[in-house]
Amino acid sequence: MESLAKVIGVIHIAAAIALSNGIFTTFGQSKVACQAIESIARQPEAANDIRSSMFVGLAMCETSGIYGLLIAIIMLFANPLLDKLISLL
Repeated sequence: MESLAKVIGVIHIAAAIALSNGIFTTFGQSKVACQAIESIARQPEAANDIRSSMFVGLAMCETSGIYGLLIAIIMLFANPLLDKLISLL
């Protein structure tokens, strides 16, 4: 049972690392928005093109955060390796 506790502890650490992706996603989104605002300020006539590109970039950044959350949820609640370990014990 001690090995099971160690495995569960490692799973929780890995889930925390996967969730830290959300923190870095926030910094990435702020960088995208900052650069888009700066570009619009320099070339106001290209605002529509810059804005549409910004929204595509923000969507891609957001999916990265969602994937991190999905991986953490799978590791915590539906981990198939944990089931195999329990069956071996």
